[in-house]
Amino acid sequence: MNKGRTAWRRLLPLISGIGFLVSVVMIVLLIGDFRELRNAWYDLNWQYAVWLAPLAVVNHAIRYWRWEILLKYVSPASFKRSSAIILFCAGSLLIFTPGRAGEVAKSVYAREFFGIPVSKSLPVLVAERLSDLLVMALLAGLGLFLIGAAPSLVVAGIIVLIILTMFVLRTSVPARLAEWKPLSFVKNSGVGEFLSQANTAQSSLLTVSGFTPNFALGVGAWMVEVTIFFISLSAFGNGPDFGLFSLALASFPLASLAGSLSFLPGGLGVTEGGLVTMGVFLGGLPKETTVLAALSARLAISGVIILAGLVSLVFLRRMHHALASRDRQ
Repeated sequence: MNKGRTAWRRLLPLISGIGFLVSVVMIVLLIGDFRELRNAWYDLNWQYAVWLAPLAVVNHAIRYWRWEILLKYVSPASFKRSSAIILFCAGSLLIFTPGRAGEVAKSVYAREFFGIPVSKSLPVLVAERLSDLLVMALLAGLGLFLIGAAPSLVVAGIIVLIILTMFVLRTSVPARLAEWKPLSFVKNSGVGEFLSQANTAQSSLLTVSGFTPNFALGVGAWMVEVTIFFISLSAFGNGPDFGLFSLALASFPLASLAGSLSFLPGGLGVTEGGLVTMGVFLGGLPKETTVLAALSARLAISGVIILAGLVSLVFLRRMHHALASRDRQ
């Protein structure tokens, strides 16, 4: 019974995220012109649409590759790639939590199956988010520049975000916590050891050799997601042309950033709303086709990892049983 309850608690964020997405779709259908939405859907160009799911697979494969590289960077522990993929996909189901905090499950799984302490693997998730922040700022700034948005504002925004990001990168969060007076009593405790290990891991990830693959693969993953949105817009009769790609380059990272800062599960609603708003006001695109393009792109990106995660849960359960059997022997 307890195992069943635990499984339901793990799936609750996913179910909530799916329910929220369904609510967003229903609201869009009620507010928008249903006839125009239906016509736009009937005019869908499948020549473009068939690429959405394969590109989403590529996106998550790049993100997995980055996680594996950084995990090996902070720990000498060896592990099978097949097992690591299962843990990554199962942990990624919890992106539908505020601020994607549920992805901490990846660190818990890494400790349980690979023997990697959470204190060493958790900084990997932090480093990924910091790198994503920098990548989103650069890509959005480039996109805004290409579509002719106020250049001075774009450059100023990029400089501010880069300075902010670099300041954060140079600040060791675990070290700051350890030095914080109210936590001074934990220095010689288990918590102090945790912070010390986390500080060492974070410091190694923020070196040039540690940050380079993080940033490079982050650029690759975000460019794939931008391309997914671009192809989704093209599938509903917008373009395709360089101007449309520039619009996707500007809007997708900005909308994703807004969704992350909203702390809603998976940024659902906020990200889609941002994509539609920028598509209509910055690109002059029809509202109905932009709505469908935004939902299709997000569904492809989220749907692939949801399906992979649900399948991975089956294999994860078998891995749990195998691990328990070895412990009993």
